[in-house]
Amino acid sequence: MMMVIKKKQLVIAALAIVVGTAGYLNATKEGKDYTETGKYLGEAQLVGSETVTEEDFFSQARIDREAGRSRSIETFNSIIENESADAAAKASAEQGVLELAQNTETETAIENLLRAKGFKDAVCYINNSMANVVVKTDSLDSANVAIITEIVTEQSGIAQDKIKIMEMN
Repeated sequence: MMMVIKKKQLVIAALAIVVGTAGYLNATKEGKDYTETGKYLGEAQLVGSETVTEEDFFSQARIDREAGRSRSIETFNSIIENESADAAAKASAEQGVLELAQNTETETAIENLLRAKGFKDAVCYINNSMANVVVKTDSLDSANVAIITEIVTEQSGIAQDKIKIMEMN
């Protein structure tokens, strides 16, 4: 009986790693499937436009983040609704859904506060007690880094050394 529980816990842990990895890859656009045209599958292209604007980047990043979250929630819900899944697997899946909801709320708060502090736009990704923040600004100086770090730390509780800040100008 003890071996069965360990195997189930291993399966739960593996699922959590797979879901986390999928979300991370989606967020960083790794693993793109390229076609002969040099575009990756699923890439939207503006008709009559040669470049992607920063607004397009931030909008698309939010869309991609939510699509990844939706897929993760579907995976968790399938575990929760699976009658043959044990209580530990269901509890872990329920915790995963709650964590995704909390991350979504925290990311939105961070993005809104950064815009309120004068940043033109921002997108935040929180996963595995780490935060990645991309801000649209004319200058990412030490004062701006301190503002971003303070907001992320206050809203999420994530340690400063687990926050990565990138600039898009």
